[in-house]
Amino acid sequence: MRRLALPAIFTARKTGFSIKAGLISFALILTAICGVAGYFKADLLRDEFHRIAIARGFTPRIIEITGRNHTDKRDIVAIANQMKGKSILAIDLMALREDILKLGWVEDVIIIRTLPDKLEIRLSERQPVALLQTPKGHQLIDASGAVIHGANPTDFNHLIVASGKGAAEGAGIIIDILRSEPEIFSDVWAVQYISQRRWDVHMRSGLAIRLPERDPVLAWSRLAKLEQETAITERDLAAIDLRVPGQLIVEPNIPIRGKGRKT
Repeated sequence: MRRLALPAIFTARKTGFSIKAGLISFALILTAICGVAGYFKADLLRDEFHRIAIARGFTPRIIEITGRNHTDKRDIVAIANQMKGKSILAIDLMALREDILKLGWVEDVIIIRTLPDKLEIRLSERQPVALLQTPKGHQLIDASGAVIHGANPTDFNHLIVASGKGAAEGAGIIIDILRSEPEIFSDVWAVQYISQRRWDVHMRSGLAIRLPERDPVLAWSRLAKLEQETAITERDLAAIDLRVPGQLIVEPNIPIRGKGRKT
């Protein structure tokens, strides 16, 4: 279940900044502003408020980033550095959150503002599940099918390759199904979405396993049980067809004269 982010949380920090001291500081700020309220327009009043806040130390000096594994730290720091020198009370946390969400690896982010001088940025990053085959080459995708922009696909060559129209959206689901039988999943290198209805699973040996449109979980489980009993996937086969309920149809590798094994 996807966690709902609270994009703007306002807290008070007790370490190094007492609540009493904070109240006194704000009382001084409000007193100063009230004294000149009659002479300033609304925008000047706001500017004076934040000028006094900065003078009192209410400006971000500590930027703490957690949850970062793949996101380039420099990208986060570059965004956060735009807040330095401003009143911490003037920072638009929603706008800051939107800027961070534009980074390819970031799926969600929580930003906590702690008075007087701390911003905490908690990242939730996308989890790559497959390499999507496209006309422009492989793209890294997460379980929802979203492309992780900025990622280098060559760093994830160990992941399964997904192909076919509509494959991105369903890749996470079919890969979860295949993982349920780890003994044969370890030999899977690609999945192909056929006619936007069902999947073919391609093993490292070249064997193709044709899953049915309905209940691929049961078909994959049947194959795993048969594999334990007969090691069927190790035989010289071109395909195992599981599309017909209760049946298993095998297609042997037929050598092509002068060419060796079927290609």
